[in-house]
Amino acid sequence: MSTIAGRHRHEPAPSSTGLSPPVAGALAYLAGPLSGALLLRVERTSRFVKFHAWQALVGFGALGGLALLLLLLAFVLLVLSPTAFWTTLWLAAVTAAAWVVLWAICLVQAYRGRLWKLPIAGPYAERRAGLTRL
Repeated sequence: MSTIAGRHRHEPAPSSTGLSPPVAGALAYLAGPLSGALLLRVERTSRFVKFHAWQALVGFGALGGLALLLLLLAFVLLVLSPTAFWTTLWLAAVTAAAWVVLWAICLVQAYRGRLWKLPIAGPYAERRAGLTRL
């Protein structure tokens, strides 16, 4: 792994999927956590691909779950208060928009061969993929 302009660029090992590691890493994000889980099942050799698959599974699974939870909570709060409903609905929409923006960033960074880490899920994915020694 080398640093280019403050960003981590990883020289990935060949992928067992038959695809180049940047393409397989980008595919890990294509369908969010579902494609991440699929790539975790088939990838055997590339830590780069495993990192992106774990990050897609954990990061986007959690962020999508949070957006869904906020949406459901908004409709429960509709019974109690219109203000609470609109506030929670707004938070759900912001969370969903953040999911889309972060998804696009992660997909592009993986395709470029970079390890771009999400704040909480990134370090976890790094450990699970075997990129750090803890």
